[in-house]
Amino acid sequence: MKKNFITLLLALALFGCGGSNTNKNNSLSDVQKEADQLGVVEQETSAKVVPPVFVLPDQYGEKFLLLASFEGNVAPEVPAKLSQYKYIIYDERFYPVKFKGCQLENEEENNYRDMYYNFDNLSGWLYEMQSGKLLENPEDEYDAIEGAALLVDENYKKTATILGLKNREGNYIKMEDVSETVQKAFEQKYGRKLHLCFASAIFGEKSEYQLVNAQFETEGTKALGVTALVENGEIKAVKEFPAEYDAYSTWRVDDEGEFGGLVAVLVVMENGVLTLYTVNGGEEGCNYENYVVKGDSLCEGNVSESFYQAPM
Repeated sequence: MKKNFITLLLALALFGCGGSNTNKNNSLSDVQKEADQLGVVEQETSAKVVPPVFVLPDQYGEKFLLLASFEGNVAPEVPAKLSQYKYIIYDERFYPVKFKGCQLENEEENNYRDMYYNFDNLSGWLYEMQSGKLLENPEDEYDAIEGAALLVDENYKKTATILGLKNREGNYIKMEDVSETVQKAFEQKYGRKLHLCFASAIFGEKSEYQLVNAQFETEGTKALGVTALVENGEIKAVKEFPAEYDAYSTWRVDDEGEFGGLVAVLVVMENGVLTLYTVNGGEEGCNYENYVVKGDSLCEGNVSESFYQAPM
């Protein structure tokens, strides 16, 4: 398995160390009492939740920017919903934040990288920690928060239950091997031999759930990558990523023809809806998106953000 951009994903994986106000590590059996089954049910809540959004942290996780472009680089009227966001989620924990207003682009200094070192030059809506910062004791001037955080409102905090990832160690998400049973299930389902197969998320009371990325041997120019929710060796729901094979760039720029798939950084039960927040990273940047189960498919949810982070 190719390791270089997977390692990059791990380095960029959101939700680092430390925190307070947590409802982390609830077992799946506890939260499933709210749902008829693992999957999507209609959301019913008396208070409307403002959709979560991914935001870019500054170097030490003290400020956060919801990226936005402003016509003429002039501050517009502030949308009312922005003041409703009260928390960021990082390391599967809630941290209180406050809305500060509009940050205009520094047109002379902006290098257009969505990275901490360019934070003050980017345009968007600015939030700050109520107190402290995510990275309290940086090792040196290069130590930084390099991923994203999830911005949510008070109602989301009240209604969402975080399911702790078993393969997380601090801010490090380990890619785990999968059993021969799971590998055979993939080969049988698709009638193709596997090239690689690994789990990017393990959760559940008995670690019975995995988010698995599989790449099959190329057939002619036809490449296939699949991300699947697996329960006790059984493939429950899939998202397929067919592509034309290119030895340099198949699914992402400079991926050398190997499938990185979706790395789960947060798993949440939202009013009975199992929601997987994921990152798909590569040499040019990262795409963050949430997925829910609909029948036997993993389907895109309502949260999506891309960060351009190409080397300079």
